[in-house]
Amino acid sequence: MSEVSLGFSTSCAHIKSRGYYPDKPLTEEEANFPLAFSINVYTDYLKLEQQFAIMYAPQNHYCYGIDKKSDPIFKTKVYSLAKCFPNIYIVKNEKNLDHSGVNGNLYNYECMKLLNDKNYKYLFLLQNDDAPLKTDLELVKILKIYNSTIDMNIGDPISKKPIIINRRKSLKFKALKMFKKHDKRYHNKALGKTKIKIQKGLLQATISKKTVDYIINEINIKKLLDILNTKKPYSDEVLWPTIFTNSYLQVPGWQHYLCNKRAIFSKHYMTRKTIFGRKRKKCISGFSRNGICILGIESLSTIKEWPHFFANKFRSSFDAGASMCWLQYMYNKKFFLPFKEINENFYMRSSLIKYQKLKEIRKNHVKICKMI
Repeated sequence: MSEVSLGFSTSCAHIKSRGYYPDKPLTEEEANFPLAFSINVYTDYLKLEQQFAIMYAPQNHYCYGIDKKSDPIFKTKVYSLAKCFPNIYIVKNEKNLDHSGVNGNLYNYECMKLLNDKNYKYLFLLQNDDAPLKTDLELVKILKIYNSTIDMNIGDPISKKPIIINRRKSLKFKALKMFKKHDKRYHNKALGKTKIKIQKGLLQATISKKTVDYIINEINIKKLLDILNTKKPYSDEVLWPTIFTNSYLQVPGWQHYLCNKRAIFSKHYMTRKTIFGRKRKKCISGFSRNGICILGIESLSTIKEWPHFFANKFRSSFDAGASMCWLQYMYNKKFFLPFKEINENFYMRSSLIKYQKLKEIRKNHVKICKMI
């Protein structure tokens, strides 16, 4: 189903007739814990609008980076959506997005800057096809348990594919100009000669406002971002894991890169659930694309039980009905079904959260990796 054939209006009146957008937080708990979203998009506007309706809350903030190559009709619809809500922001300087991941991190960074003066507790880094599995209230209750912990994918065998970067560029801290003049690390000559430890994981992550503030206001990641922002495979899966696990940067919520050697940390990665399978018979829907199982109507009863925040992925070109059915279920859960308390014990057992708690009482962060 093409964008052109979807001849529906995106006037504010029509958008708001297709979903309920409350003008006040649904609960006091949500009002006191606003969230933010950085989403890179390129296609399938109707699905994006439906996902937005599920994620929407007036206290939250939503930032979109649009693929420069996207159909003009798609772009127009996204801009129309933004005009209807004061808490939607769009990165103005459009860049090309593709399967290599080029400019994905750049859009995240631009969204962080656009949201710099906004009030929120956590920021989600997402992409076009990441479907919500949790309501706003569920996310709030879960993230209060996280208490500034970064939810990131490290230690996953999938993320251990070769790291391909431009080795001709210096990765020494002095060359990267990461520290500002008022920072004592700026004057540390030994540190200046040290190379930053490159790591790999996934782009999708859930990070606290404290972490974002530090990245935007306390250090300068622009040169590192420029070096890593290439068309080489998986280029968008390097920047954030590198920053979030570096012992010299120590961004709030950081975790030592040596923990990457332990798969247990990846098992508690909750931002996005993906089923990998190159063979169709391994996918419950019977369909695989680029080594990832596409979700279909057969998947719905399964994903209801997933504890993750988002699922990857529905494709309207494969099974539009499955996506619509799921989002209708989420809409009903958000507004009509009795609230079911989250499994707090499950999230409290997270190795990522345990690591942050142990950091408060133990100096040797490497040993903590082995203790969990």
